[in-house]
Amino acid sequence: MQYQNLENFNEINELRLIKLKTVTDKCQISRSTIYDKLDSKSKRYDPEFPKPRKLGQNSVAWIEEEINTWIRTRLT
Repeated sequence: MQYQNLENFNEINELRLIKLKTVTDKCQISRSTIYDKLDSKSKRYDPEFPKPRKLGQNSVAWIEEEINTWIRTRLT
């Protein structure tokens, strides 16, 4: 199989999706806090917090690198 754009292939190859449990572990915040950060009506709303991606009818996941970037910005 030949890839037209090797750079895109490498990006996709490195893409890792993580579920809510992993996000809570990495961020050290609770499930409810994560959903508050995503809710624009919440006092804890954070427009910078990565949005989950819908995988199926009842399943979502986050892109790990987006979560890692969000954590790094909080450390500086």
